[in-house]
Amino acid sequence: MQIKDSELETARGKVIGIGRIKFPKTAGFNYEIPLLAYIVTKRENGTFISTCIHFRIEGNGNTVEDAQTNMAENIWFFLSGNFSSEKLKDRCWSDMYEMTKGDEISTLLWDKYHAVQFMLAERGVATDKYTQFLIKIAELENRVKELEERIIIKKLEENVILEYIATEAA
Repeated sequence: MQIKDSELETARGKVIGIGRIKFPKTAGFNYEIPLLAYIVTKRENGTFISTCIHFRIEGNGNTVEDAQTNMAENIWFFLSGNFSSEKLKDRCWSDMYEMTKGDEISTLLWDKYHAVQFMLAERGVATDKYTQFLIKIAELENRVKELEERIIIKKLEENVILEYIATEAA
């Protein structure tokens, strides 16, 4: 099976890559968000669009990295805004689920994702790095915990110092 370049063409440009993104739980955002898939499209003018297939949230940039970063920021804005809003919090999970349901656009995005996935597999490039991804997620979660503990300790130290200064000054 030869995946043709024409399989990667869209009205917005050529799909040049795929990826997955994970937002780990933190003390400030204690929600388990599923792994999200995205595609990267190169426009005719040389700029890039990174599109989260699940939520259809995009990021734009002059480089692939800029587009990915912009998309990640936009997804984070969407997630944090929905979960922090008392008005939206109760509906957040069901609303996100509704966004992931198949339609013409998501079918197109998934078709392009799979075309790249199989094209890369045909070339011997592994796209399923799930184990490595899980290891990286665990490392990041541990790092977040370390930093959160440092912040707590620092706040405790500041309170002790402030109390001590206040006692001496009295």
